[in-house]
Amino acid sequence: MNDPRAKMDGNRLLSLGAPQSDWTKTPGRLPGFWVAALGLIVAVVYPVPALIVGAVGLMFTLQAYRVIPAGARGRGLVVAALALAGATAGVVVLQFVLALLM
Repeated sequence: MNDPRAKMDGNRLLSLGAPQSDWTKTPGRLPGFWVAALGLIVAVVYPVPALIVGAVGLMFTLQAYRVIPAGARGRGLVVAALALAGATAGVVVLQFVLALLM
């Protein structure tokens, strides 16, 4: 076949690559971060409600974590929200342990 349209050398189409998906609009990404951050702030004063708020933030975050592939733009905020939700649970457990010891 000698069709000039089929010639890939020199037409720079290969260098463009595949279109990039916009993962920053993934449902649960931004609300999960803010709710997880709120859970960590609330955990300092009210540990039991902070567990509920942290669980809601964790659910939103896990929803986005399952959708966004590794290395994609927008994944860092989801990982940070997971760390905040884990820190909330850690602070609450630490408060319970300290309350039992004192």
